[in-house]
Amino acid sequence: MAMNTAKRKELIAKVNGSEPELNSSKYNGSFLELLNYYNYNNDDKDKKKWLISHVAKTNKKLAAQLLKIDEKHFRYAGILARITDRGGQLEEKHQLFLENRIKELTEMKEVKKEVVVKKEETPTNVISIQDRMDEKAHDLAGEIEGAIDDFVLGGCKSDFSAKNYLLAQQVAAPIAKRIGELFVPLADELRATIAGDDEQLVEGYSNFTKRELKKFLEFVDNIVADCNQMVQTAKANRAPRKRKEVPATKQVAKMKYLKEFAELNLKSVNPTSIIGSTEVWYYNTKYKHVGVYKGENGGTLSVKGTTIIGFDIKESKRMTLRKPEEFFKGLSLGKRALNSAIKTLKTKPAVPNGRFNEDCILLGAF
Repeated sequence: MAMNTAKRKELIAKVNGSEPELNSSKYNGSFLELLNYYNYNNDDKDKKKWLISHVAKTNKKLAAQLLKIDEKHFRYAGILARITDRGGQLEEKHQLFLENRIKELTEMKEVKKEVVVKKEETPTNVISIQDRMDEKAHDLAGEIEGAIDDFVLGGCKSDFSAKNYLLAQQVAAPIAKRIGELFVPLADELRATIAGDDEQLVEGYSNFTKRELKKFLEFVDNIVADCNQMVQTAKANRAPRKRKEVPATKQVAKMKYLKEFAELNLKSVNPTSIIGSTEVWYYNTKYKHVGVYKGENGGTLSVKGTTIIGFDIKESKRMTLRKPEEFFKGLSLGKRALNSAIKTLKTKPAVPNGRFNEDCILLGAF
């Protein structure tokens, strides 16, 4: 594959350690290259020094106080400060991140100072979880950007797999999502270049042939797709949320029923016995209906408001009693006795609607 000589020299120089510049016409691509370069060639000590030097230009007192803070808090912000101090024009989102991080580091300094005076107090962590995930995503993205460089230097050929890399690093889904988002602008940039929609982009990528650009886009799209796949896989493997068990007393709190029917010497059982039962018997004193609810497919019954739910409409039934006093006379209100008694009735059965009211005696739940 033929490659522009200037481009080849530029890439080789970058790989050999020449500090690159931020290119505003190819911002996303060059920005990721810078992250990769600094993460590979510089440690946390360098990044802390860069940020403190950046702050010292406007506030030497604050810069001196920042020396007390651990180097690990300067990683991403230190790179942004380095880019700015070398004349690079950061996009608004990156500039805002740098400004906010300096404010957070200032607050960390104040917390640390307060701890010296009041040792019994525990310092609060002022760096948010979101910022920590952003830093981690940018660190890992640097390795992927290095793979993109190798892809270009290798004649638009590579066996790099973002999926395997993320799995090897045991990257969590939220971090993988952020990594993928970092490369979306580059993919969009390449797409616009291929379409010829932006003259500056076309000029910036003029050293690539149309065929090379398409391969480049495919490679970046696969990186984004692998990151998104990690997110989808995590969602699919996530254990379903365990529902908090509602106490039986709370489930039947709104249930309406008749506690006692003196005329037939009938008394309701506690409605909490319905929860988890497979069979519930009742008697409607107003319409003289005796009925039974049986759990669907042998399952259990429960209550929602004033209604029994989970019953089988084929197995459940209610029947009208012509002579209720004879039906209940000497009847043991047990599961077997009730089932035997209802079989002797000649009236036509109907399907109950599940609703209970103040006319209903709860004969039993089994």
